[in-house]
Amino acid sequence: MRIAHLVSHAALNGVATSSRTLIQAQLNAGHQVLLVHSRNSWIERQAFTGPIDMLASDLATTPAEIRRVGYAIRDWGHEVVHAHGSRGNKHAMVYRCAAGTPIVMTAHTRQPQLPWAFAHEVIAPSAQTADYYLSRLLVRRKHMHVVPHMFDIRSVAPVSHPLRAAARASLGLRPEAFVIGSVGDICPRKNQLDMVTVLARLVAAGIDAELLLIGLFADTAREDLWGAALRDPLVAGRVHLVGERNDGVAMMGAMDAYLCTSRMEEGPIATLEAMATELPVLTVDVGYSSELIVDGESGHLFGHGDVDAMAGTAATLAGDATLRGAIGAAARRAVARLEPPAIVSRIEQVYRLAAARARQKPAQK
Repeated sequence: MRIAHLVSHAALNGVATSSRTLIQAQLNAGHQVLLVHSRNSWIERQAFTGPIDMLASDLATTPAEIRRVGYAIRDWGHEVVHAHGSRGNKHAMVYRCAAGTPIVMTAHTRQPQLPWAFAHEVIAPSAQTADYYLSRLLVRRKHMHVVPHMFDIRSVAPVSHPLRAAARASLGLRPEAFVIGSVGDICPRKNQLDMVTVLARLVAAGIDAELLLIGLFADTAREDLWGAALRDPLVAGRVHLVGERNDGVAMMGAMDAYLCTSRMEEGPIATLEAMATELPVLTVDVGYSSELIVDGESGHLFGHGDVDAMAGTAATLAGDATLRGAIGAAARRAVARLEPPAIVSRIEQVYRLAAARARQKPAQK
């Protein structure tokens, strides 16, 4: 199959990494791919193996750029166009309306935009994501498909003691501390302020804990709350904001437990990466987490904002390295269920549906 992907995200994030994994898996399965990517983006710098063509575009919604990209896709000889990101979705909407192009969109986030109504098929990484679009009548149920993000377990190695020691040394973390943390933009949606509260609970309980946050600080609207939280004597000097890094997965190895306190997620990819490294994950019930994690066995699930329960579980893990290891090993086995071949076949079926519906003529009035 000849598949054109429109990936409008330039930065290294869950959209980019999940799209990269999907494209490589499709190449491995024998498909041909045209990747339309943002200029100077993370995904264009990745090495792919297989018959891939690449086209740089800012995916601006101007007539000139829509025509340029659209004609390139047409001349390449696509069978289906798969859009990732709002600018990609807008291009795809025009291609369907102008040329009847078979269009698939992946709902990497929740944005109530018009293009969703023009996709032949929509892929949601979790039932929570699907319910959002169905409840707002942006997508009809027969066009919605819940397909979790795939994950190549071979791409991430379990964290060993030497790797953990090296990661901590590079970040300036003490070897003896119990380190909790996360990877992702620091923002209201991901709600890392709750992690600071968990840290304070741990320190108050006598645990020598620290918090590692890897990601761009984007919570500028709540800088006063962050300032007050970081001035708390319990956590002063124990919160490490190391910024955005391209080696986030490797630096994740510095942690003893991974936390997710997000108000909203669709995957999320960072949680899968943490589970693959054999970190015990403590997460609110968000995205695909509850469908992947068996509470108490391959991770721990909590209600939104339940920092007391999360802190209590973290305290138990802090005192039991054997338990952390057992949960981490079970987490890696759970992620292995998302191996690419099984997920690729499900997405192929969605493509075939999109192509079939694109060939259907509108009903006569």
